[in-house]
Amino acid sequence: PSLAARRDHIPKELRVPGGHRLVLSALGQGVQIYDCSAAGAWALREPAAAILKGDTTVALHYAGPTWQSVKDGSKVVARPEPERRVVVPAPHPERDIPWLRLETTGTGPGLFGQVDFIQRLRTRGGVAPAGACQAGASTAVPYTATYNFWMPANA
Repeated sequence: PSLAARRDHIPKELRVPGGHRLVLSALGQGVQIYDCSAAGAWALREPAAAILKGDTTVALHYAGPTWQSVKDGSKVVARPEPERRVVVPAPHPERDIPWLRLETTGTGPGLFGQVDFIQRLRTRGGVAPAGACQAGASTAVPYTATYNFWMPANA
């Protein structure tokens, strides 16, 4: 079974409230792009990833953070308020970006139009390089993750 179907494998803090149904569980594959600040530290600029179901790209993931369906153009964007996001360290935080549950706002009809929660789980890679950097430098760090998209069960 997929990770989405195995609630016991998802940290309690990241579980979606009752009354929701899973509309898509897919692999995200791409990079986390970091820029070097004037202070000489790496800061996340944006993700750039394909959301894959098997070998087929079903959505694109980019700044916002935003996920957009390639089939119907519908989008979902994570809400910016810090209290709308739950973060749990990955099992290997030295190399893997954290696991997340994000509250979202969808736009328009289509696959993502009703999505109100996204989980990022089973991450691999994506952590900013260690140590100082040259101001103005950028780097793209490969990563993968499982993304689960949830909507209200009555939607």
